[in-house]
Amino acid sequence: MMTGNHDLAGFVTPCNRSINILEEFFEHVDSGALFACRQEEFHRKLRHDLRSALVRLLIWERPGLEASRGLSWPYQGFAERYRVFCDRAVQSADPFGGKQALLFLALLPFPQQWKWLLKAERLLRDDPEMSAFLAEERHQVVRKIAGKPQRTYKLRHFCQVLKKPEAGAKGVLRIFSLPYLFVFEMQLLKTLSRRYVLYVEPPMGVVFRHAWWRYFSNLEDPCILGVGSREDRKFCRTQAGVEVVPLAHGDYMEDLDGREWPLDGVPKEYDVVFNATFDDMPRKRHQKMLELLRHPLLQDTRALFLGRGEKMHVRQFARSVSELGLASRVTLKANLMRSEIPAQLALCRIGVHLSLYENACRSIYEFFRSGLPCVIPSSMGGMNLSLFQGDTGLAVLEEDLPHAIAFTLNNRRQFKPRQWFLNNSGSRHSSARLNLLLKKIFSTWGYAWRQDIVPLGSSGASRYVHTSDYEKFRSEFEWILQAFKVVSHRELVFSLE
Repeated sequence: MMTGNHDLAGFVTPCNRSINILEEFFEHVDSGALFACRQEEFHRKLRHDLRSALVRLLIWERPGLEASRGLSWPYQGFAERYRVFCDRAVQSADPFGGKQALLFLALLPFPQQWKWLLKAERLLRDDPEMSAFLAEERHQVVRKIAGKPQRTYKLRHFCQVLKKPEAGAKGVLRIFSLPYLFVFEMQLLKTLSRRYVLYVEPPMGVVFRHAWWRYFSNLEDPCILGVGSREDRKFCRTQAGVEVVPLAHGDYMEDLDGREWPLDGVPKEYDVVFNATFDDMPRKRHQKMLELLRHPLLQDTRALFLGRGEKMHVRQFARSVSELGLASRVTLKANLMRSEIPAQLALCRIGVHLSLYENACRSIYEFFRSGLPCVIPSSMGGMNLSLFQGDTGLAVLEEDLPHAIAFTLNNRRQFKPRQWFLNNSGSRHSSARLNLLLKKIFSTWGYAWRQDIVPLGSSGASRYVHTSDYEKFRSEFEWILQAFKVVSHRELVFSLE
């Protein structure tokens, strides 16, 4: 669900124009000029321009925003002016100003945005601006579902019972994929919420453009969101109806057998490995990696590119490699089985990941597990930057990436990512941490806790670490399957097997 100005060259558009739009808006609010204007078209256009600028700043122009105002600047600006809009939105003396204030609160990343959007959806559904927003939102979700290659879904391929309901307490249901299947299905969400506390891992984190998460915030008990980055957690904590934990996806990477990396000693064929889908190259920034390989500090660096993707996208990337004269230094291996990846990583010295936005990216944890230090831009959304302190690698400003990659290659042995992974991360450690966090949340809510959750995994279609756990919860999945009978996506079929 992303729009904005970007290109396949990985070049980040200068963000001055986007920043100016926000600055002018903040000045209008502070001076009182905003609500002095009584032209609805002015307010509507301003909201459109602000939303477009925010998408550019918080997605495509993140490195530039970090280097200029800082990534938290947009959110802070809205938070500082929240009361101005909140006070006006609840006043009945000025219907025009109240309506405009409500629309600003609903469509921009103010504190409590999701609450105000639910209210606007209820009160202003027939307003042309709100109607267009809701129609586009639904269209985006329907398009995502229609774009999936399969029509039949096994429940355990996108959700996972972690804990059965028991006397005095709900169970825990993890939703680790396809969360948009649940969007607009409030009957389904509320049915599930009566039996389970929902623990959901947003695939790309949570920023204001993902306002459809408001439906998950309107349940019997708060939904628990697993988000990797401080930025996302801070934003989510300004919303009602959700709890936040700093664990998701890659945190639950399954370890391989043995404490020693089983492929140690394999001769290194590549200096750098880049592992990301070819179907989303603008966000993953494959072309940026190719540009880095042409930097004087990295002009002899050999790189392996891994990832899944449609043939046309893989061919497109291969053409870029050839056009840039990098064919002798770049190896492309697409659509390998996940079980084949560790052997490929064993041939590499370090990992690099350049995505603009993630959520606890699995590829990065896979580097750590394989003993590869990783370099990332510190502007990357959705990652816990505190992981990149010491043993695991470096998170640096965009302009420092070539130097950081060269430094990590030349000083690879001073990093100990495999040891860090074994001591701090992976399925065993992260499942235990999540269990403790859930236990505390349940206690706060007054629920009993007599049974711990089962271990979580991060790979494969089914995320159960122990296959027997699926059979253990089969009766629960049978109950969930019945609940799915209300789903309105009639072209989809849900099953147990």
